[in-house]
Amino acid sequence: MRNIKLEPILTETFDMSESFVPEEGSLYVYGNNSEERSRHIENWLDTVDSIKFRHICDEKPLVFFLDDGKEYFLRSGNSLEGLWDDLAEGSKIYIDITGLTHSVWAAVLKSALNSKYEVLVVYVEPESYVRSGEPVEGQVYDLSERISGIAPLPGFAVLSRSLSAEFLFVPLLGFEGTRLKFLIEEIQPGHDQILPVVGLPGFEAWYVFETYKGNKSALLETDCWQTIRHAQGNCPFSCFYLLEDIIKDENLSIKVAPIGTKPHALGAVLFAIKNPHLVEIIYDHPVRKTGRTDGASKLHVYHVSALVNSGS
Repeated sequence: MRNIKLEPILTETFDMSESFVPEEGSLYVYGNNSEERSRHIENWLDTVDSIKFRHICDEKPLVFFLDDGKEYFLRSGNSLEGLWDDLAEGSKIYIDITGLTHSVWAAVLKSALNSKYEVLVVYVEPESYVRSGEPVEGQVYDLSERISGIAPLPGFAVLSRSLSAEFLFVPLLGFEGTRLKFLIEEIQPGHDQILPVVGLPGFEAWYVFETYKGNKSALLETDCWQTIRHAQGNCPFSCFYLLEDIIKDENLSIKVAPIGTKPHALGAVLFAIKNPHLVEIIYDHPVRKTGRTDGASKLHVYHVSALVNSGS
C-alpha cells in the first residue's frame, strides 16, 4: 500500500491565473499558441523589471527560436545550456509548459534540471475543451488534426539495452481514443501488459467519464479496462509516484505514452529523467488544432527540482 504521507505534493495552485507573478530575479521560459490560457503572462508582463524572459516564438521538430532570433537545437545539450548563460547564481527558472509542445518543453526542462538552478514548472488549465462538431467514436473533443508518428521526445531516446524486451505499456489517457488505438497497433504490447492511467479527479469532475467514453473501444478490445490505475489529472507528482509503484510491483521496464494531460506528461518526463534505464517515453506527436480550448482556469506551479534532486 502506498504511504502517501511520505509522498510530498510540491504544488502551488492559484484559482485564477491573474493571481500569479514569478519571483523577482528569476528567468521565465514560455511560448504562445492559439489558446487563450497560453497568454496569461500578459496580465503581469509589463509590471515586472527584474525578471528575464526567454520567449519561444517558433517551434520545429528539432529546433526552436526565441523572439531575438537565437536558435536552439533540441538534441544538443550544449545548445540548450545557452538558455541559462546570463542567469545569476541562486536564481530560479520557471518553465511555462502551457503553450509549448511536448518536444520543446521536455528538452528545455531536462536541460534546466541539469543546471545548478531551482526549477519550477507553470501550467494553466483550460476553462473548457472544444467539442467536435461531428463527434465519432474515440473523438468527442476537437483536439488534434493528425498524428505525425511515433518517435522519441528529443533528448529521451533510449539507447540502453538494459530495458527488458518484455515490457509494460502504460498509456496516460486523455479524451482521444484514436491515439490509444494507434499506439497499441504500432508497439504491439501484450493485452495482459497494458496498464492505462486515467486522471481522477480530472480538471472537472465529469472528465473521468469522458476519458472512459473516448477510449472505450480500445479498453474493451484489449480487456485492459480491468487494470486501469488512477492519478490526479492536474498533478505530475501523483503520476510520478504511481509510475514508481508500477515499477516496484511489476519488476519490468515500462513504456509510457503521455497522451493525456500535460501534468501527467510532466510526471512521466520527470520519472524518465530520474530513471532513464527503466522507462521509455513513447509519443505520437499530434498536430494540435487551432483554438482547441476556451478560457483559462487554475494555474499550478510545480516545484520539480525538489523532486528530481531528492534522494528518493
